[in-house]
Amino acid sequence: MANRESQTPATDKTLFYYASFGKQMLAAFALHQVEAGVLDLDTPISKYLGDEVAGSHVVTLRMLLTHTSGYPDAYSDPAVAPFLPFTPTGAGSQYDPNRPWTFAKINAGIRDPIEPGAREEYSNTGYLVLGRVLSKTAGGDKALERTIRRFLWRAGEVKPMTENQVTFQRSERALRRFAHGYYTLKDNGPLVDIFTAYGAKGIPTDLYGMPFTDGLLAGTALGAAQFLDALFVRHRLLSPRTVDAMITPTPQSAASGGSYGMGTERAVVGDRIWQGHRGSYPGFSAQGATDLERGVTLVVVTNRYMPKYSPADVIWEQLAETYARTAS
Repeated sequence: MANRESQTPATDKTLFYYASFGKQMLAAFALHQVEAGVLDLDTPISKYLGDEVAGSHVVTLRMLLTHTSGYPDAYSDPAVAPFLPFTPTGAGSQYDPNRPWTFAKINAGIRDPIEPGAREEYSNTGYLVLGRVLSKTAGGDKALERTIRRFLWRAGEVKPMTENQVTFQRSERALRRFAHGYYTLKDNGPLVDIFTAYGAKGIPTDLYGMPFTDGLLAGTALGAAQFLDALFVRHRLLSPRTVDAMITPTPQSAASGGSYGMGTERAVVGDRIWQGHRGSYPGFSAQGATDLERGVTLVVVTNRYMPKYSPADVIWEQLAETYARTAS
């Protein structure tokens, strides 16, 4: 169900929040800007941000893309946490799903990085800063949205990718097609509808869109799948050389037994190797990846979030196991 209360079924046109799956999309766009000469991977981001963000003189774009920046979690900082919906006991004391957000509000919780470049540690903060870099170099948030939209157009198979498939707009039009997100605070607890529980008048302002570039995008399952196919199979978004660099695990990730490259990681199911990303946020979960050898892409999106596991991960792994058995 896209909406349990109204008994509205989910269809292939239903929009879901991609959560951190969108990091892969933003990383691909950032690398496109590197290909175009707009950005440099190994120059300190102070070149683009000046002193606006803590640590800008030592952190590089590569560190942001690879989760090696060392930034502490801005979302748990006292300057930001009370305004967010996902504290251990529920919504923060000042959470308002209708309150507009700015990067300045998030930046109040961004602290100096700890040993930047030394190790991989998954960082939403790094991708929030990445979004600020991209916004500054594009000429502002609106200009960035237009530039990303043009980039994603090329992911369409026959026609350009549209807002009906992948979007960062919290519009009335999107609301009519959006699945309500449901989560529980504890196992077997009651489902909470994040669109109605806290008085949202539309799509909650913390759910996606600017300035939340750690999870910028929402869309359909098919939109996510077409993006992966365009990136990894049809090579419509980046050059093969850039894709190879993107999927190569960093030394920091490999040292801890991981496979994270720049905005993407590997998953091995059966005898198949997949490249993609997962995502979760109260109310939603997503998992999507491509079997690079065979050019097969599998995406799962759900409007359900559990405290101990991701429903999308469970479903995706079961489907990938079935695929692995039949493909062999």
